[in-house]
Amino acid sequence: MPHSVAIIMRSKNEMPRIHSALEMLKKQTFTDFELFAVDSGSTDGSLELLKQHCDVNHLTKISPENYAPGKVLNAAIARTNHQIIVLLNADAVPLSENWLAQLVNPILKETADATFSRQVASSDARFIVDYDYQRAFDPNTCSSGFFSAVACAFHRKLWNQHKFHNQGYAEDTLWATSCITFGACIQLVSESIVEHSHNYPLPNLFRKKFRQGNAFAKIQGQSTTLGWRFYLCGREIVRDFIFACRQQQARTIPYNMAYRITIHAGLYRGIKAGGK
Repeated sequence: MPHSVAIIMRSKNEMPRIHSALEMLKKQTFTDFELFAVDSGSTDGSLELLKQHCDVNHLTKISPENYAPGKVLNAAIARTNHQIIVLLNADAVPLSENWLAQLVNPILKETADATFSRQVASSDARFIVDYDYQRAFDPNTCSSGFFSAVACAFHRKLWNQHKFHNQGYAEDTLWATSCITFGACIQLVSESIVEHSHNYPLPNLFRKKFRQGNAFAKIQGQSTTLGWRFYLCGREIVRDFIFACRQQQARTIPYNMAYRITIHAGLYRGIKAGGK
């Protein structure tokens, strides 16, 4: 009998976290899955490790310059015939043996069309990065329409109706928005947890947010004004300042401000460029 779940893992130089992620997959209580992987030019041993855990026919290698998130995901999903698709980034480490069972359970019970795991920041995460993850994945305040493909699951029929955008970035947010618009139910499964975060250098963070803003403007037609962006940024800087003081982390405030300004500057520039 064929497996019901396909787990698709994307990687590029993810050592040593990919080792931890693969080891946790071996310990899952839900075992009715097959692992598929796409590696885009690893040189640190990630590819060799995947070869030990993944059937040779389920491992795809692509060049880094050919990596486009949505295009890669659509191609990987098309190579499977499973009814439930799970996406797990190679640097996202499940924190329990029940991670997969909890993630797919709402889909199996048909109470959700798609689910995603709660993410907690790594132990080496900067203060402001950890704070952002706490806010984003708080089940009590998680914003409507929020979704992350870092660790998620969805029914194949949902993907058949809504493919990931082949160009640009922010593919998970745009995909979820499209699904929700047509009535799909997407659920945060707070008990299904992965450890995942990035301490991006500020120039890299700017480029990431620029690409996201560019995608939002081109596909969703979003626009922004400098005044509105200043307001949003200032409001969040004040919120960050208060939280840092309450946590007795005043020393982090200068970086927190630079981090927040970089995010909004990248989004503003990206949205403006995408709207032209």
